[in-house]
Amino acid sequence: MKLRAAAIVSTLLWLGVCLSPTPIAASGSLTINLSQGTVGTIVSIPNVYAYGAGTYYLYWGEADQLISQGEIKKDSGAISFTVPEAARGKHKVTLKVAGDYFTTEFTVMPSISLSADTGTVGSNLTVAGRGFNSNETGIRIIYDGSPLEIDISANNKGSWQSTFKVPASSSGQHTIDAEGTTPATDIENRTFTVVPRIEISPTSGWVGTVIGIAGSGFASGETNIKVTYDGLTVKTGIAADTKGSWQSSFSIPTSAKGSHEVNAFGAVTPEDRVTRISFNVSPGIKLQPASGYLGGTIHVGDNLWVSGVGFEANEAGIKVTFDGTLVTSGVIADAKGSWTDRLEVPPSTRGEHTIDASGEITKAGDIPDAIIIVSPKIEMNPTSGAIGSEITVRGTGFAENQIITISYDGAKLATGTATDTKGNFIASFKIPKSKAGEHTVTVTDPTASVFSAKLTVESTPPPIPRLLSPEAGSEFGFTGKATVAFDWSDVEDPSGVYYVLEISPSADFSGVVIHKGELTTSEYTLTKEEALAKGNYYWRVKAVDNAENESDWTNGQLFKVGGLEWWLIAILILAFIFAIVIIWRFVSVSRRDEWK
Repeated sequence: MKLRAAAIVSTLLWLGVCLSPTPIAASGSLTINLSQGTVGTIVSIPNVYAYGAGTYYLYWGEADQLISQGEIKKDSGAISFTVPEAARGKHKVTLKVAGDYFTTEFTVMPSISLSADTGTVGSNLTVAGRGFNSNETGIRIIYDGSPLEIDISANNKGSWQSTFKVPASSSGQHTIDAEGTTPATDIENRTFTVVPRIEISPTSGWVGTVIGIAGSGFASGETNIKVTYDGLTVKTGIAADTKGSWQSSFSIPTSAKGSHEVNAFGAVTPEDRVTRISFNVSPGIKLQPASGYLGGTIHVGDNLWVSGVGFEANEAGIKVTFDGTLVTSGVIADAKGSWTDRLEVPPSTRGEHTIDASGEITKAGDIPDAIIIVSPKIEMNPTSGAIGSEITVRGTGFAENQIITISYDGAKLATGTATDTKGNFIASFKIPKSKAGEHTVTVTDPTASVFSAKLTVESTPPPIPRLLSPEAGSEFGFTGKATVAFDWSDVEDPSGVYYVLEISPSADFSGVVIHKGELTTSEYTLTKEEALAKGNYYWRVKAVDNAENESDWTNGQLFKVGGLEWWLIAILILAFIFAIVIIWRFVSVSRRDEWK
């Protein structure tokens, strides 16, 4: 029985050996499941036990690059390897088992890959190329059919990569390809999906700050795009271009301190597809003149509206300072952190001054100072007058402790007045002799503080004088020339007055023989040099004040100068002599009769 059992066991062992698998592969030939593919492709060698058992080594290429090793056992079904980095074309694959070599070829195909499949316009995207020709040059990346990156070179294993920013593109899928010596038709395209995006600048600021906003990755030509701030629409009617890009701007509406959401949507792009952006509202103050316009000059005494924005909601205890000095207090912000109060610019010197604010929660250091520039100014009282009138000048906003100079139409007037520590001064001057109308009064100090104002000199002419002597028809002189004395009535004028006298032989004064101007009294006597010869004459007078206002001329008044002719004088002399002779003879006869 034992011998029969042993014989049966031996027979079964022999049948097991006879029926066990034996290698079926042809010597030197290797079978793989794929004959071509891209770098990174996983390739299998099936039924590896057919090549022998024991330690195996798998090599790639002519240089026998070891890409895998391990043990082949009786139950091994297949081994796999990943196609290594290699240039385009055929490469040898060699399996070494127990001293035997089995080979085949694998063709590497070119391929590209993307660092991301989805992104926004402007984001960085890397394209990597594998399996191109060794050291291939002139490779370029094609984005939606247009070259985007050019002059790319591959290394000796046909690999390269390039990073670029996603160009302006509408939302959705876009095709990325590459080509060089290697044709694009040999390379499988990649798809990149653009998603919408918005950007704002700046990302923080105060209420009222103008924000630039730009959208990209929206639908091509999309319309009715709206911008929202904390869900409230702040801009409408925006349209995208053909590449889905658009830009606009809006002012930050009244809102409390902290972070607020900005978003956008359109007729095609829903709001939930766009990533929200935060804008951080900081507390701040802004100024606006109570009258005038923003950007105009500011003077001491002007009223400004001081508005606070971005404070805490309902914040109390708010106060305003001017150059650190409290000017307003007890202000309360509204539910959106805003408040407004009025401020009168206090006495201050020329130049920059700071206005600040703070509250129970908001500190002064949290708020950028508002800067105003105080300019010099003068006020005159009165602003018009006659020559010689006294004018009071009050100045503010000049430099401190400086001697000021007052000029009248550019001519300096001595004052010697100095400003105080706040740049204020009071001075006076008398209106100098000048023409009626507007004149410029300018005040300067050594630091180049300058302000000019207009002063009006009265323009009322003085009254017309009344001619007194000589009266109409008066005659002067018997022999030779006559020195005539003229007299007229005085006139009064607040600017002071002088007179002009004219004498002419014609009633229309077309030929004036005597013209006397700037006569300070209401009379004049001709000098010997001005004596008038025989004839008929007319005289007239007008009054002129120191502002050059002139009265009308008086009516011309006739007077005569009556000098005798020489022959008449001779007759008179002869008659006089004849009379003397007669008288002498009469006297002589009378005496003779008495002697008798």
